Amino acid sequence: MSSQHLTWHDQQQLEIRYTGNIRGNLERLPYLATLIKKERQAHPQLLMCDTGSFCGPLELGPVRGEAQVKVYNYLQYDALTPSREDLLDTQQYKRLARLANFPFLATNWRGLGEGDYYERRLIKERQDEKALILGMAHPAPFPDNELLSYKEALEWAVEGFDPASTVVVILSQLDANQNLALAKEGPFTKIILSGQSTPGLEESMRLGNSLLAPAVPGPQSLGSLQVKLSGALEIH
Repeated sequence: MSSQHLTWHDQQQLEIRYTGNIRGNLERLPYLATLIKKERQAHPQLLMCDTGSFCGPLELGPVRGEAQVKVYNYLQYDALTPSREDLLDTQQYKRLARLANFPFLATNWRGLGEGDYYERRLIKERQDEKALILGMAHPAPFPDNELLSYKEALEWAVEGFDPASTVVVILSQLDANQNLALAKEGPFTKIILSGQSTPGLEESMRLGNSLLAPAVPGPQSLGSLQVKLSGALEIH
């Protein structure tokens, strides 16, 4: 990565934890909750996200996904992006998004749902530095909403932000090829958290001024990144 792109100052370390592919497995949620609470105690400013597939593929009915969202509220999640499995029932999805104390991000959608049951982006500020959280949701938006390409969505989301003081964190339901292309797009330092498993991507991979992190395989594990940001991108 070119060192001139990012020049964070006092707060140089960004702690990220993320879940994915929970698929309605309530039995393992207490284990994850305990782990996340410990991480929050150790790192009060950590960024906590979910990369999608939090609902079970066969989990239907009026309470579908409700328990997961309530646990995420309790654990103070910052954001989530939906997968295809999370979009099985439009009305249920809307209800869950409104129940959540955090945004459901769909940067690549446009339409009537924006500002109601999904948001384009989330901005987390630390003094003069910013973390811009985006969600590349599954490319099948609801009726009355349209899909943007990842390039269009990214260009809009970062407009007006300074690459020297902004890191872009992307929760992605895109496929492997799109994630690779997204990592190489534009001058911003990007941290892409995959929501879908990619063969050969078992560990985080640096691509220019970006990092591509693997999908979490399910409720048995917690994705963890410690990113040092001060002229260079260091991953631990």
